[in-house]
Amino acid sequence: METMELPMVAGTGTRPPSLYRRILFVWLPVRQIFPVGIGYLVNWIHREHPEVTLEVLDLTRFEEPDQMKALISRIEEFSPDLLAYSWRDVQIFAPHEGDNSLRRAFEFYYSPNLLTRAYAAWDGLRMVWKYRSEFHKKLRFIKEGVRRAPKARVMVGGGAFSVFAEQIIRLLPEGVIGVVGEGEEAMIKTLEGRPVDDERVITRKGSQIVLGKKAGAVEIRRAPFDLAYLESVFPGHEIYHGKTVGIQTKRGCPYGCSFCLYTYIEGKRVYYRDPEEVVEEIRQYRDRWGIKNFWFADAQFIPGVKAVPEALSLLTALRDSRLDITWSGYIRTSLISPEMARLMVESGMGDLEVAITSGSQEILDSLKMGFRLEGLMEGCRNLKEAGYRGKIILNYSLNAPGETPESLACAVESYEEICDIFGPENVYPMVFFLAVQPHTSFEKRLMREGWLDPDYDPISLNPWTIRKLLYNPGPLGELIAKACLLAWDIEPMAMGRVVMREIKRSLGIAGVSAKGSVVARAS
Repeated sequence: METMELPMVAGTGTRPPSLYRRILFVWLPVRQIFPVGIGYLVNWIHREHPEVTLEVLDLTRFEEPDQMKALISRIEEFSPDLLAYSWRDVQIFAPHEGDNSLRRAFEFYYSPNLLTRAYAAWDGLRMVWKYRSEFHKKLRFIKEGVRRAPKARVMVGGGAFSVFAEQIIRLLPEGVIGVVGEGEEAMIKTLEGRPVDDERVITRKGSQIVLGKKAGAVEIRRAPFDLAYLESVFPGHEIYHGKTVGIQTKRGCPYGCSFCLYTYIEGKRVYYRDPEEVVEEIRQYRDRWGIKNFWFADAQFIPGVKAVPEALSLLTALRDSRLDITWSGYIRTSLISPEMARLMVESGMGDLEVAITSGSQEILDSLKMGFRLEGLMEGCRNLKEAGYRGKIILNYSLNAPGETPESLACAVESYEEICDIFGPENVYPMVFFLAVQPHTSFEKRLMREGWLDPDYDPISLNPWTIRKLLYNPGPLGELIAKACLLAWDIEPMAMGRVVMREIKRSLGIAGVSAKGSVVARAS
């Protein structure tokens, strides 16, 4: 955990005038999801520099053939002197609804049916081509912005860019400023003509990559959100009305999970927003956009014991606001006390997503997860006793390093125990695999062990790299993969239940039905 005290940068105070007067934010095409980060950046810049004219161009709302035309048209009409791109997604092979890439990969590598493998190879090639096409299309959007606005400063940030910044910046024109992680102060300093080498920026000079080093942190405690202003600079915002919107209640995560990127992007020190500010933001979305479902876009809603008082304060403010909304997020149930469980239920917590990862404490410790299984179970029981009636989504990362048949059986047993608490009809296991990500200790471990080449390219996909990046080694890899293949055939929308049942059957222990009900132990 970080111990250094970083100087704070408040979002208020007297500022020198901005050198830039017209900023166009561009939300690069992605599946329809509200651009949370852009919303906060727009508000931040407007508070500090109200003399600057801002606009948000959401390319997601245009049909694919019209996206480039929309970008060119807006640049020509708006005449920005600063273009700020937000790049959210890069990877495929994630278990999203409607995305069969993980299934095709497993069919190609593990199916005993040659026709199935041949189809998976053909469809997999199509998906890799689509991935590469989408990746290079986003590069073209940025390059076209540079070409159409040659006098404008161009910046790019966002989740995907932050992860693959060193690879992407090499493919962009020289002079583009990349921002890793939070962008408030990097943008303010750019506007004011101040050096940004003490921010997490990345640029290219010829073949040389230049990295800044952040010397401060953005204080977000008091950061009022003005939805009416965002509406005034965000044409087409109506497509998000009535949908689920993300709210950031804090930034940072103190944990060191070996496969997770949150600490790399946001840092280990946690900064909180005032509960009143969060509730007021929710109120604006509810009243103006008719939104009643919210996702707390934090690394963890309760990031450690020190975060408990902050969480309790926010939950109390939500309950007392009587806004009649539903909220959810990533939550460690190991920190849910009876009092917190009661406040969660009373404040409107909806379906709960829990990164249990494994049913083996030894595996959890090796992945540096930072919680005890008995604490997780106790938190679940506290929720049940408090009257929680939502669904529990359990994220498992099977076949982690050191996995054995015994530890794999523990995963199924942990699922069963949670089914006993909430009822099997309310528990949905999600099967993940440890995808290799840059900047993680898991990546470094696999390099040391020879699984990964130290010079591998994380944005290059082919049949060899895909199998490396989807970590599922033998001998248990084939057992798990076959369970997944059967699950996709039987019940693709609830495949985790079938996977758990098939793993139990393969290991010769008690099984659970595809619908989640317990069946008799085999003799």
